[in-house]
Amino acid sequence: MKEYTCYTRQGKWKLVADTDIDAMRQALYFCWRDDEDFIRLEFRKGAENYTLSIFHIDNNSHDCFTL
Repeated sequence: MKEYTCYTRQGKWKLVADTDIDAMRQALYFCWRDDEDFIRLEFRKGAENYTLSIFHIDNNSHDCFTL
């Protein structure tokens, strides 16, 4: 089990989950249930830390396309 911190416009709170996907599901459910605005989910443990969010940055996108 990993401990995550969920950040919302109304504050922050902790949750525990087995996987990143499960943590995101829980965070979004509780935000929906409690009418909070989800910002991000963070995992921090020692040197391992990362942020989960509901958008994806595509580093492979190009301004021009070739046909």
